[in-house]
Amino acid sequence: MSDEQDLYGELKPEVRALAQPLFALSEKKLRERGSFLPHAAALTAEGGVRLVGAMCNTADGVANSTHILPLLRQGLRTMAHERSVTAVGVAEDVTVKPEGKAATHAIKVHLEHSRGLTIELYLPFAHDTSGEITFGSTLSMFAPPEINAWDED
Repeated sequence: MSDEQDLYGELKPEVRALAQPLFALSEKKLRERGSFLPHAAALTAEGGVRLVGAMCNTADGVANSTHILPLLRQGLRTMAHERSVTAVGVAEDVTVKPEGKAATHAIKVHLEHSRGLTIELYLPFAHDTSGEITFGSTLSMFAPPEINAWDED
């Protein structure tokens, strides 16, 4: 086993504690609206989860992921520097192509832990013929950091 896999095994309860509310909110928004804007969360040193959102005004009045993601990442970096935060994560709607399979929509949850673990979890979904949303099995993979909440600037 690699050091990354060992660390993931050790931190899995914290990863799960942060990922579950992000997936739950994403699923709720998908069922209500058919889509969702990125949102985030932070895991406190005490084990609590703080959900984080961002809003912005644009020239045409419509915000999208391109506008929201940088705001969320900066907010999480600030939170990690000002509070005792153990892990941070961002959920977004993406298209993913699992190896050997067709491209599909998925909820992507990108998580970064203060101990150096960065992992992405993907929950594929599709709209069936009746308009209902069906979810597949979660995929996970190690990834490079995007938030960099604990980098020294």
